[in-house]
Amino acid sequence: MPVEIPGATYGVQEAQGIASVFKPLGITWEVTEATLDQAEAITRMVDYMTANGKKIKAIIGLGDLVTGSIKRVFDQAGVAKGSIPVIGWGNSLDTTQEVLQGYVNAAQWQDPQATSYMALSMAAMAASGVPPGFNVITGKLYEADAAKIYEKILSGK
Repeated sequence: MPVEIPGATYGVQEAQGIASVFKPLGITWEVTEATLDQAEAITRMVDYMTANGKKIKAIIGLGDLVTGSIKRVFDQAGVAKGSIPVIGWGNSLDTTQEVLQGYVNAAQWQDPQATSYMALSMAAMAASGVPPGFNVITGKLYEADAAKIYEKILSGK
């Protein structure tokens, strides 16, 4: 599970959620630091693939940068597309292309504008004394059959 910023809330909470499912099933996992520099992230991910390739059964990208770098990583590490299942964030054109090309099996569209709007609306409710006593879930897991929709949104077409 490569992550751009180790210790950042999103990565920590996602890793906790994954652990709650994997641990009871006896599935082992490792969160690996990739950084926010794409060249460095790719280098670290390629190095990890090279050193641990036979042990890797799946990849969960914890962030857009790492998920959107899977094709480059696989190509550099000599890993065939589709040979390792990959899921992760999907808010980038790179990831939509990887889904369409078969490098990433499914990606999570989180609609950053909707997420921000809903969070601000809930904050305004709370500031006005209205307790926002509900959860807001934004996101859609998409596969190749729907990736063109998000490609269009992200490219501004």
